[in-house]
Amino acid sequence: MNRNPLIYFGISLALGIAGCSSNSDSENTLNKDVDFQAATKPNVIVILADDMRAGVTGYEGHPVIQTPNIDNLAENGTVFSKSFATSAVCTPSRTSLLTGLYERRHGINFNSKSSMTEEAWSQTYPMLLKEAGYFVGWIGKNHTPVGKNEAGKIGYDSGVMDKSFDYWYASHGHLGFYPKERKKHAIFKNAQADTQVEILEEGLDNFMEPNEAFKAGYSFLDSRPTDKPFALMINFNVPHGNSTSRMELRETDLDLYKTAYRDQIDEIKLPETYVAQKDIRSPKIPKNVYNGKFNRGYDYVKTPKALKERKIREMQAISGIDKLIGKLLVHLDEQGIADNTIIVFTSDHGLMHGQFGLGGKVHLYEPSVRVPLVVYDPRIKHKKANESNELVALVDIAPTLLDLTNNEIPSEMQGQSLKPLMLENSAIKAHKYWRQELFLENMMTIQNYPRMEGVRTQKWKYIRYFDKKKDQSYANMSVASINGEKPIYEELFDLENDPNESNNVIAAPENAEVVALLRAKNATLVKDLRGDKPLATHVSKKRNKH
Repeated sequence: MNRNPLIYFGISLALGIAGCSSNSDSENTLNKDVDFQAATKPNVIVILADDMRAGVTGYEGHPVIQTPNIDNLAENGTVFSKSFATSAVCTPSRTSLLTGLYERRHGINFNSKSSMTEEAWSQTYPMLLKEAGYFVGWIGKNHTPVGKNEAGKIGYDSGVMDKSFDYWYASHGHLGFYPKERKKHAIFKNAQADTQVEILEEGLDNFMEPNEAFKAGYSFLDSRPTDKPFALMINFNVPHGNSTSRMELRETDLDLYKTAYRDQIDEIKLPETYVAQKDIRSPKIPKNVYNGKFNRGYDYVKTPKALKERKIREMQAISGIDKLIGKLLVHLDEQGIADNTIIVFTSDHGLMHGQFGLGGKVHLYEPSVRVPLVVYDPRIKHKKANESNELVALVDIAPTLLDLTNNEIPSEMQGQSLKPLMLENSAIKAHKYWRQELFLENMMTIQNYPRMEGVRTQKWKYIRYFDKKKDQSYANMSVASINGEKPIYEELFDLENDPNESNNVIAAPENAEVVALLRAKNATLVKDLRGDKPLATHVSKKRNKH
């Protein structure tokens, strides 16, 4: 990687989903190119932004934002230009990243009122790396409920997840822009900084170089041993609106959070398909399918002025993340471990910014499901693929990290290792076959949004919507379409000719064959991904009544 990092502001439609099959010859060739079997296990760092849609970085060509450190990772790693969150909601998406499972299988969402069982948690990539001898740390936000304690408390209240990490400088749920002001985030009370990114930066500094003064009062913050590989997760709650809406331009805030990009407001463009609330004449989705009402937290999309203000705040927060990454790169370089540390940068999902007058997440349109994804492995020094245009998803991160660290990938994981796509190798191209379809879903029913399922290929996107009047318990909804529930509305978009998803062409006679194939593929995927086993969750029966 290029050192001296900058610190800013101080129809191809397959009928079966094709996994990465391999043979011994291609694997041997692969390992000759890169020493993945080295005795020194690589460190692993996953950096997760929150509600950061694709396109808001320098490497992706954004005309205003400056992200030199993220760009540095992209330049020296592999960029996945078609990367997706298969569930565009915080909790299920973050759980998919950890488990390598689609939501339909792991069964965790806000309306599921459930918590991962301890057995299921043990099969997540951080716990599997811990079992393999890694020192594991978590900094920032957690939005995945885990476990059940002796008192019967489940999820965030169980303490199971907190205690499973060697280093835990984190809290559950939304952190806000000023985390110390929330009692439930008391773990951050001794931080010198007040703003979220900088508080997490202090936790990172202590992880990389243990500081006894910082640890005072935190008896549970173990020092990182230098003779063990580590796996660190840095999870932000920015640029999520829960944080950016609370930015107050306080005197104590960094200038970054007060003035950055404000002199470029005229250069900030609204989405091509933006429609202000007052100009909506015909809703994108029929009102009998979706009433158009969304959480008040997304009201900023209703006017151009408010949206531009939020875009500025989001860019400021993303540049804050970039600043932290710059400091991380300095730590790795100074400690001589930069050449043996894998870094993943991504986001849990995207967000609608007034496209067609829509706000919020959960939709299966591109602004909600597309995310940035860069995987940097410094051991790949030659024959590296600079960019992949294949369909990849957050469910692929867990198997990728296990693969890159030479650990076995559990057969239950539904994602695929991205390692073959990170190598520019003729043997790989000859013997590897990547997925041609990606399943997308929305199972969150608590904010007026309808249930949705869909299939995306390189050319097409098919979306089906279900009657909100038929919403029921989460477990039953997870098998409703498998058991015969029919959609009440469908969409088909030709992404090659209509990348903004403006024209629903499902009724066009010339698309009849494509529609039939995608309906069949959707039915196959939802059944296969759900499986026939019970969901591995603890469920609060008291709170799960529909």
